Amino acid sequence: MLPVPQLLRGVPIFRGLDDATLEEIRARCQEKIYRRNEVLFFEGDAPKAFFLVRQGALKIYRTGEGGREQILEIEGSGHSVAELPLFDGLPYPASCAAMEDSVVLAIPARDFHALVERFPALPRTIIAVLSQRLRRMVALVHELSLVDVRGRLADLLVELAGDRSVIELPGTNQEIAARIGTVREIVSRTFSRMIQQGAIRIEGRNVHILDRSRLKA
Repeated sequence: MLPVPQLLRGVPIFRGLDDATLEEIRARCQEKIYRRNEVLFFEGDAPKAFFLVRQGALKIYRTGEGGREQILEIEGSGHSVAELPLFDGLPYPASCAAMEDSVVLAIPARDFHALVERFPALPRTIIAVLSQRLRRMVALVHELSLVDVRGRLADLLVELAGDRSVIELPGTNQEIAARIGTVREIVSRTFSRMIQQGAIRIEGRNVHILDRSRLKA
């Protein structure tokens, strides 16, 4: 786990700030451990803090009828969540929970607003981060609307793999289903078809990509 000063230097919205500014930000951080599935905030709650993942992973999600979950974003070490409500003052548009045991730094809303007022560079970098999030949301809407489940699962595997041929699945089949907008049973069946067609091999939670051209076949 990175020391907090080193972690802050790598956070996109804090890049370019001098050491004295980073030290003031560090002094305002409150550290807390969240256990797997523990909720940081619910959709509709009033904004209370700026959250930064020190270790682990957080999921941003919405819950539909019947309790079905749609994961909108997963943020790991060095990434922040819940910036927008701190600016518009409106309730959180989605919920946030730990996908695994996680260490989270929180800057209370009042302290965060004080930092923004003192350091004009912060809003500019935050806008850049929010713009990237908007682009990802547009891509998610496109996939959910126009790409079938097989294609969405294939895209997720390729995204996670990068240049590698072996990846560790990010969570259970239920969590993967929530991430690509379907249900666990369909994810399991789709994995089975990929295996039968020679596209992948699964060992425990590790997926070996054998033939990328067959992932969407």
